[in-house]
Amino acid sequence: MEKRPRAILFDLDETLSDRSLAMQPYARQLYADFSHALAPIEITEMAAQLRTADGNGYRPRHEVAADILRLLPWTAPPSGVLLSDHWQQWFPFHQQPREGALALLDALRAQGIALGLITNGLARGQHAKLDRLGVRAYFDSIVVSETVGVEKPDARIFALALAELGCAAHEAWDVGDHPINDIIGARAAGLRPFWLRGIHPWPAEHAEPADQIARLADLLAALAAAA
Repeated sequence: MEKRPRAILFDLDETLSDRSLAMQPYARQLYADFSHALAPIEITEMAAQLRTADGNGYRPRHEVAADILRLLPWTAPPSGVLLSDHWQQWFPFHQQPREGALALLDALRAQGIALGLITNGLARGQHAKLDRLGVRAYFDSIVVSETVGVEKPDARIFALALAELGCAAHEAWDVGDHPINDIIGARAAGLRPFWLRGIHPWPAEHAEPADQIARLADLLAALAAAA
């Protein structure tokens, strides 16, 4: 039987949050703010185009802005810089929690497990997402890559979070959606990683991890088995 963890580290984007659910409310905001420069378009279609441009959050913002300019029916196209600034300012405020995220965090806290969060990104936007999701109070450690000057999959960012939790790597689990940044990175840092399937395909050049979950709630079954 596996040993129960003293601490569990979580990724933010597409793990605790569901970016796809944020696209429709953000599309409404984008249309409202740029209606003077856009031909009529259904919000659901606009949201679908934004999902395409976003690439699950792993594209540079200037490329996202360029695709938004290309995909939407602009009558008076704004600058890419203006669109990028709009995205960075407003997209974090439309974040939605992934199904089961809050219930899982409640359950883990009730079991006395220390919780940490490690996220790549700009500090202002990532902290705005945490506040929008209402999850900040669950975490004993929050590490944002811009703040510490190192990002996943670098082992040093995992070590920073573990130090704040007072926990050794072999005593901790990690939960994330990205094969390289979250899973391979955590495994190299000495943690036991759990891959949340369904967001990013697993790269063929790497062996799939033994621990996989289809839903966040599945982590509780892994904990029960390790009790």
